[in-house]
Amino acid sequence: MKYSIENVLAGIVTYNPDIERLKDNMTALLKQVKYVYIVDNGSNNILQIENLLLEKNGAILLKKFENNLGIAQALKEIMDYSKFQNFKWVLSLDQDSIVEEGLVEKYIEASNLSVCSDVGMFTCLVKDRNFNDTKYEEQDQNLLDVPYCITSAAFTNVEKYFKTDGYDVDFFIDAVDFDICYSLRDIGYRICRINHIGLYHEVGHGENRKFLGKSIVVYHQKPFRIYYYSRNMVAMHRKHKRLYSFVHMLKNEFALLTRVLLYEDDRKEKLKSLFHGIKDACVNKNNIYGK
Repeated sequence: MKYSIENVLAGIVTYNPDIERLKDNMTALLKQVKYVYIVDNGSNNILQIENLLLEKNGAILLKKFENNLGIAQALKEIMDYSKFQNFKWVLSLDQDSIVEEGLVEKYIEASNLSVCSDVGMFTCLVKDRNFNDTKYEEQDQNLLDVPYCITSAAFTNVEKYFKTDGYDVDFFIDAVDFDICYSLRDIGYRICRINHIGLYHEVGHGENRKFLGKSIVVYHQKPFRIYYYSRNMVAMHRKHKRLYSFVHMLKNEFALLTRVLLYEDDRKEKLKSLFHGIKDACVNKNNIYGK
């Protein structure tokens, strides 16, 4: 079949969002899609979110969780709803990400190409507001296979998604996006990036720093995010040994340790969270991540 905008659902996960940024997000999004499904993870400002949606002229549905169940559970809810409503593609977005003009149109064009029939997820070139990094602009091909992508601006094929086990709710927040990419690739589907800057994104309050002459990104995230990242790196290796090797996992854990030791504030608390995450991933391997 040939896909069109009617086949696309945009999904946003919210948790205590900045209302003005969310408003900008919705304004840009509703120029490109007709249907939006918002899943809220127990926000304190839920009334402001509801008032914002009343201002918008679009098919917007809000699903409210009483508590924060994690981004994986919210994304799973979006995918379940898309299947129930017979959508073919889901554009997932963070609450503070702004889509650029023409992104959905570019995705639809790519999804209709015969060479993309085995693509499980599309992504685009992304610019982070925190950095002057140009690496995301360096793509010669119109379509490029990539090993994984972030959740925000991902364009996921609903049918292919449901051939995996779906988003892993045990991951809760960090590496949820990488995990689903590996799950799609485990069963033979591709992750493909289009040659289009489609998103302006922001991860925490990051900054560029230098380590041994190389540029690294320091995100200044809270200790609980350090915990989930370190824990989920171990879990992801155990789930996807072929695609995410032990050596790759060690490199990522070491890079995290280096950033915390050299550049983060509140080092003691963040180091504690880092090692606590690794310990929990190992101790609970039989009942949380056992495969």
